[in-house]
Amino acid sequence: MDNEFPNFAALKAAKTENVDYRIVVRRGARTGNAIVIAPHGGKIEPRTSLITETIAGRDLDMYCFEGLMPESNRELHITSRNFDEESALELLRTKSTVVAIHGRQDREDPSAVYMGGKDAALVSEIAWRLQAAGFETRKDDHPFPGIQDLNIVNRGLTGKGAQLEIPFSLRRRIGNEPELLERFCDAVRKAIEMFDAQNGVQSWAVS
Repeated sequence: MDNEFPNFAALKAAKTENVDYRIVVRRGARTGNAIVIAPHGGKIEPRTSLITETIAGRDLDMYCFEGLMPESNRELHITSRNFDEESALELLRTKSTVVAIHGRQDREDPSAVYMGGKDAALVSEIAWRLQAAGFETRKDDHPFPGIQDLNIVNRGLTGKGAQLEIPFSLRRRIGNEPELLERFCDAVRKAIEMFDAQNGVQSWAVS
């Protein structure tokens, strides 16, 4: 986007917190290794906050940067490789399992979740769980690889994470169909749980 802010400092200088945007940080009851984030939440990429909050549940840490303006919230979009809001970075420095939830336009593909990020094992685990739950995913040959070192999803302890780009039509259905929301988010939560278990992190119950 040509008109987006180059970093958070520029956005903060032009906009008013809790009027134009807000930052939501929620610590999970079993705060530990994993975090789910929505750097373009609220009205910027609609329903990404809802999906992030539902995946996190009561257990996982969660971070959302949310647009609140009556219109033109895409103006608040800071591209993932430039997203440097400090409370997000502070949280990520303590996490080795990072999952970022994004929204994309349908274009010619209104159903597939485009998977990206540098953590190939985590990406594969989430993709497999989503497919088993009846969702279509694509890991290659799409415009959102999410492999830049400065991409917010790759700024955790390990320098790698998993990014989900969810098409608008699927996000709209998820927002309107509680069963679909639960099925999607439960699949991602189970993937995070399994990934942590495989990497020696104490398991936690999936709510």
